[in-house]
Amino acid sequence: MSEQKRIPISTIAFDNPNAREAAVDCIYLQEIDRQAELAIAAIQLAVMRGRDTRDPHDPKVWGALQNSLFAAICIHRILKPARVKGCYPGLNSHQESQDFADARGARLRKILDVADDSYILEVDEVRNEYEHYDESFDKKVTGGAECFSDWYITDQAVLRTPDDPSPTAVGLRVFFAAGGILYFEDKELMVFELQVELIELRAKLASAIRETRKRVRGRGRFGGHNLHPLMTEARIGQRFDQWRHASAEALEALAKEHAIDDGGH
Repeated sequence: MSEQKRIPISTIAFDNPNAREAAVDCIYLQEIDRQAELAIAAIQLAVMRGRDTRDPHDPKVWGALQNSLFAAICIHRILKPARVKGCYPGLNSHQESQDFADARGARLRKILDVADDSYILEVDEVRNEYEHYDESFDKKVTGGAECFSDWYITDQAVLRTPDDPSPTAVGLRVFFAAGGILYFEDKELMVFELQVELIELRAKLASAIRETRKRVRGRGRFGGHNLHPLMTEARIGQRFDQWRHASAEALEALAKEHAIDDGGH
Protein backbone atom coordinates (compact mmCIF):
# COMPACT_ATOMS: atom_id res chain seq x y z
CA MET A 1 0.00 0.00 0.00
CA SER A 2 1.29 3.52 -0.83
CA GLU A 3 2.42 5.97 1.83
CA GLN A 4 -0.56 7.28 3.77
CA LYS A 5 -1.77 10.81 3.14
CA ARG A 6 -1.09 13.36 5.84
CA ILE A 7 -4.05 14.47 7.96
CA PRO A 8 -4.04 18.29 8.16
CA ILE A 9 -4.85 19.98 11.47
CA SER A 10 -5.23 23.70 12.17
CA THR A 11 -5.65 25.38 15.53
CA ILE A 12 -7.69 28.42 16.49
CA ALA A 13 -7.02 28.00 20.22
CA PHE A 14 -5.06 31.12 21.12
CA ASP A 15 -5.36 33.00 24.39
CA ASN A 16 -4.94 36.32 22.57
CA PRO A 17 -8.37 37.26 21.11
CA ASN A 18 -6.79 39.00 18.11
CA ALA A 19 -4.71 35.93 17.29
CA ARG A 20 -7.76 33.70 17.63
CA GLU A 21 -9.86 35.90 15.32
CA ALA A 22 -7.01 35.95 12.78
CA ALA A 23 -6.69 32.17 12.92
CA VAL A 24 -10.43 31.81 12.34
CA ASP A 25 -10.30 34.26 9.43
CA CYS A 26 -7.43 32.29 7.89
CA ILE A 27 -9.57 29.15 7.80
CA TYR A 28 -12.41 30.99 6.05
CA LEU A 29 -10.02 32.73 3.64
CA GLN A 30 -8.33 29.47 2.72
CA GLU A 31 -11.71 27.86 2.06
CA ILE A 32 -12.74 30.75 -0.19
CA ASP A 33 -9.47 30.36 -2.08
CA ARG A 34 -9.87 26.63 -2.69
CA GLN A 35 -13.48 27.05 -3.79
CA ALA A 36 -12.48 29.91 -6.10
CA GLU A 37 -9.80 27.72 -7.65
CA LEU A 38 -12.37 24.99 -8.30
CA ALA A 39 -14.90 27.41 -9.79
CA ILE A 40 -12.34 29.08 -12.07
CA ALA A 41 -11.21 25.75 -13.50
CA ALA A 42 -14.79 24.50 -13.92
CA ILE A 43 -15.89 27.64 -15.77
CA GLN A 44 -12.86 27.43 -18.06
CA LEU A 45 -13.72 23.84 -18.96
CA ALA A 46 -17.41 24.59 -19.45
CA VAL A 47 -16.80 27.55 -21.74
CA MET A 48 -14.03 26.11 -23.89
CA ARG A 49 -15.62 22.69 -24.31
CA GLY A 50 -19.06 24.27 -24.66
CA ARG A 51 -17.85 26.35 -27.63
CA ASP A 52 -16.45 23.28 -29.42
CA THR A 53 -18.87 20.47 -28.62
CA ARG A 54 -21.60 19.45 -31.07
CA ASP A 55 -23.53 17.73 -28.30
CA PRO A 56 -26.01 20.23 -26.80
CA HIS A 57 -26.31 18.04 -23.70
CA ASP A 58 -22.56 17.44 -23.28
CA PRO A 59 -22.29 15.97 -19.75
CA LYS A 60 -18.76 17.28 -19.20
CA VAL A 61 -19.91 20.83 -19.89
CA TRP A 62 -22.96 20.56 -17.64
CA GLY A 63 -20.94 18.76 -14.97
CA ALA A 64 -18.43 21.61 -14.98
CA LEU A 65 -21.21 24.19 -14.77
CA GLN A 66 -22.78 22.49 -11.77
CA ASN A 67 -19.37 22.24 -10.10
CA SER A 68 -18.80 25.95 -10.68
CA LEU A 69 -22.22 26.82 -9.22
CA PHE A 70 -21.59 24.73 -6.11
CA ALA A 71 -18.13 26.22 -5.54
CA ALA A 72 -19.36 29.75 -6.15
CA ILE A 73 -22.26 29.39 -3.74
CA CYS A 74 -19.85 28.14 -1.06
CA ILE A 75 -17.94 31.40 -1.47
CA HIS A 76 -21.17 33.39 -1.46
CA ARG A 77 -22.32 31.77 1.79
CA ILE A 78 -19.04 32.56 3.53
CA LEU A 79 -19.00 36.17 2.36
CA LYS A 80 -22.72 36.84 2.70
CA PRO A 81 -24.38 34.25 4.97
CA ALA A 82 -27.90 33.09 4.36
CA ARG A 83 -30.44 32.65 7.15
CA VAL A 84 -28.81 30.68 9.97
CA LYS A 85 -30.56 27.50 11.03
CA GLY A 86 -30.89 27.00 14.77
CA CYS A 87 -28.65 28.37 17.47
CA TYR A 88 -24.87 28.04 17.45
CA PRO A 89 -23.27 26.30 20.46
CA GLY A 90 -22.07 28.83 23.00
CA LEU A 91 -24.56 31.50 21.89
CA ASN A 92 -27.86 32.25 23.55
CA SER A 93 -30.26 32.67 20.66
CA HIS A 94 -30.90 32.28 16.96
CA GLN A 95 -30.48 36.03 16.54
CA GLU A 96 -27.06 35.97 18.20
CA SER A 97 -26.08 33.19 15.82
CA GLN A 98 -27.30 35.20 12.83
CA ASP A 99 -25.44 38.27 14.08
CA PHE A 100 -22.25 36.21 14.45
CA ALA A 101 -22.53 34.88 10.87
CA ASP A 102 -23.40 38.31 9.43
CA ALA A 103 -20.45 39.92 11.22
CA ARG A 104 -18.11 37.23 9.90
CA GLY A 105 -19.33 37.81 6.36
CA ALA A 106 -19.03 41.59 6.64
CA ARG A 107 -15.52 41.30 8.08
CA LEU A 108 -14.35 39.02 5.26
CA ARG A 109 -15.97 41.15 2.55
CA LYS A 110 -14.11 44.15 3.96
CA ILE A 111 -10.80 42.27 4.09
CA LEU A 112 -11.22 41.18 0.46
CA ASP A 113 -12.86 44.41 -0.75
CA VAL A 114 -15.85 42.58 -2.24
CA ALA A 115 -18.44 45.07 -3.52
CA ASP A 116 -22.16 44.60 -2.96
CA ASP A 117 -22.74 44.42 -6.73
CA SER A 118 -20.11 41.72 -7.23
CA TYR A 119 -21.05 38.88 -9.59
CA ILE A 120 -19.85 36.55 -6.85
CA LEU A 121 -22.73 37.74 -4.67
CA GLU A 122 -25.27 37.35 -7.48
CA VAL A 123 -24.73 33.65 -8.12
CA ASP A 124 -27.32 32.50 -5.60
CA GLU A 125 -30.40 33.34 -7.66
CA VAL A 126 -29.45 31.11 -10.60
CA ARG A 127 -27.87 28.47 -8.40
CA ASN A 128 -31.04 28.18 -6.29
CA GLU A 129 -33.13 27.65 -9.42
CA TYR A 130 -30.83 24.88 -10.57
CA GLU A 131 -30.87 23.24 -7.15
CA HIS A 132 -34.67 23.43 -6.87
CA TYR A 133 -35.30 22.46 -10.46
CA ASP A 134 -37.90 19.90 -9.39
CA GLU A 135 -40.12 22.61 -7.90
CA SER A 136 -39.90 24.74 -11.02
CA PHE A 137 -40.68 21.73 -13.21
CA ASP A 138 -43.64 20.80 -10.99
CA LYS A 139 -45.07 24.31 -11.27
CA LYS A 140 -44.83 24.23 -15.06
CA VAL A 141 -46.39 20.77 -15.29
CA THR A 142 -49.31 21.65 -13.02
CA GLY A 143 -49.65 25.00 -14.79
CA GLY A 144 -50.46 23.36 -18.11
CA ALA A 145 -47.10 23.20 -19.90
CA GLU A 146 -47.14 20.96 -22.96
CA CYS A 147 -43.50 20.99 -24.10
CA PHE A 148 -40.09 21.81 -22.66
CA SER A 149 -36.83 23.12 -24.08
CA ASP A 150 -34.25 22.37 -21.43
CA TRP A 151 -30.65 21.47 -20.59
CA TYR A 152 -28.88 22.45 -23.81
CA ILE A 153 -25.87 24.41 -25.03
CA THR A 154 -26.65 27.03 -27.65
CA ASP A 155 -24.49 28.89 -30.17
CA GLN A 156 -26.68 31.96 -30.52
CA ALA A 157 -30.44 31.64 -29.97
CA VAL A 158 -32.58 30.47 -27.07
CA LEU A 159 -36.18 29.31 -26.74
CA ARG A 160 -37.75 31.37 -23.97
CA THR A 161 -40.82 30.78 -21.84
CA PRO A 162 -43.56 33.11 -23.14
CA ASP A 163 -44.73 35.89 -20.83
CA ASP A 164 -47.91 34.07 -19.94
CA PRO A 165 -49.36 33.05 -16.55
CA SER A 166 -49.82 29.47 -17.83
CA PRO A 167 -47.36 28.96 -20.70
CA THR A 168 -47.72 25.81 -22.79
CA ALA A 169 -44.12 26.02 -24.09
CA VAL A 170 -41.32 26.32 -21.53
CA GLY A 171 -37.60 27.08 -21.85
CA LEU A 172 -35.56 26.37 -18.73
CA ARG A 173 -31.82 25.62 -18.45
CA VAL A 174 -29.57 26.92 -21.21
CA PHE A 175 -25.83 27.57 -21.49
CA PHE A 176 -24.74 30.16 -24.04
CA ALA A 177 -21.09 29.11 -24.10
CA ALA A 178 -19.94 31.52 -26.80
CA GLY A 179 -21.38 34.50 -24.92
CA GLY A 180 -20.58 33.20 -21.44
CA ILE A 181 -24.08 33.25 -19.94
CA LEU A 182 -25.90 30.54 -17.98
CA TYR A 183 -29.70 30.83 -18.01
CA PHE A 184 -32.60 29.52 -16.02
CA GLU A 185 -35.66 30.96 -17.77
CA ASP A 186 -35.31 34.75 -17.36
CA LYS A 187 -32.55 34.52 -14.75
CA GLU A 188 -28.96 34.73 -15.96
CA LEU A 189 -25.45 34.32 -14.60
CA MET A 190 -22.61 36.06 -16.44
CA VAL A 191 -19.95 33.37 -16.20
CA PHE A 192 -17.22 35.32 -18.02
CA GLU A 193 -17.45 38.16 -15.52
CA LEU A 194 -17.81 35.73 -12.61
CA GLN A 195 -14.62 33.90 -13.53
CA VAL A 196 -12.61 37.12 -13.90
CA GLU A 197 -13.85 38.30 -10.49
CA LEU A 198 -12.85 34.97 -8.96
CA ILE A 199 -9.35 35.22 -10.43
CA GLU A 200 -9.04 38.75 -9.07
CA LEU A 201 -10.39 37.51 -5.75
CA ARG A 202 -7.65 34.87 -5.54
CA ALA A 203 -5.03 37.60 -5.92
CA LYS A 204 -6.64 39.48 -3.02
CA LEU A 205 -6.82 36.25 -1.03
CA ALA A 206 -3.10 35.59 -1.42
CA SER A 207 -2.34 38.99 0.07
CA ALA A 208 -5.06 38.76 2.74
CA ILE A 209 -3.97 35.32 3.95
CA ARG A 210 -0.37 36.48 4.12
CA GLU A 211 -1.28 39.55 6.19
CA THR A 212 -3.78 37.73 8.40
CA ARG A 213 -1.23 35.06 9.30
CA LYS A 214 1.02 37.77 10.70
CA ARG A 215 -1.62 38.38 13.38
CA VAL A 216 -1.56 34.76 14.49
CA ARG A 217 0.95 35.11 17.32
CA GLY A 218 1.67 32.89 20.26
CA ARG A 219 1.43 29.18 20.87
CA GLY A 220 -1.81 27.53 19.84
CA ARG A 221 -3.33 24.48 21.48
CA PHE A 222 -4.23 21.46 19.41
CA GLY A 223 -6.10 19.39 21.98
CA GLY A 224 -6.08 15.60 22.00
CA HIS A 225 -6.57 13.65 18.79
CA ASN A 226 -7.01 9.93 18.28
CA LEU A 227 -6.65 8.30 14.89
CA HIS A 228 -9.45 5.88 14.09
CA PRO A 229 -8.58 3.37 11.35
CA LEU A 230 -11.47 3.04 8.90
CA MET A 231 -10.70 -0.38 7.41
CA THR A 232 -8.04 -3.02 7.28
CA GLU A 233 -5.89 -3.12 4.13
CA ALA A 234 -7.53 -6.41 3.22
CA ARG A 235 -11.02 -4.91 3.49
CA ILE A 236 -9.97 -1.85 1.47
CA GLY A 237 -8.71 -4.09 -1.33
CA GLN A 238 -11.86 -6.21 -1.17
CA ARG A 239 -14.19 -3.21 -1.40
CA PHE A 240 -12.22 -1.72 -4.28
CA ASP A 241 -12.31 -4.97 -6.26
CA GLN A 242 -16.04 -5.40 -5.59
CA TRP A 243 -16.71 -1.86 -6.74
CA ARG A 244 -14.75 -2.30 -9.97
CA HIS A 245 -16.61 -5.52 -10.75
CA ALA A 246 -20.05 -4.07 -9.95
CA SER A 247 -19.30 -0.88 -11.87
CA ALA A 248 -18.13 -2.80 -14.95
CA GLU A 249 -21.30 -4.93 -14.91
CA ALA A 250 -23.55 -1.86 -14.53
CA LEU A 251 -21.76 -0.05 -17.36
CA GLU A 252 -22.11 -3.08 -19.61
CA ALA A 253 -25.86 -3.24 -18.92
CA LEU A 254 -26.15 0.50 -19.57
CA ALA A 255 -24.30 0.14 -22.88
CA LYS A 256 -26.71 -2.60 -23.95
CA GLU A 257 -29.72 -0.39 -23.18
CA HIS A 258 -28.21 2.45 -25.18
CA ALA A 259 -27.50 0.06 -28.07
CA ILE A 260 -31.21 -0.88 -28.10
CA ASP A 261 -32.19 2.81 -28.23
CA ASP A 262 -29.70 3.51 -31.02
CA GLY A 263 -30.99 0.55 -32.97
CA GLY A 264 -34.54 1.81 -32.61
CA HIS A 265 -33.62 5.09 -34.30
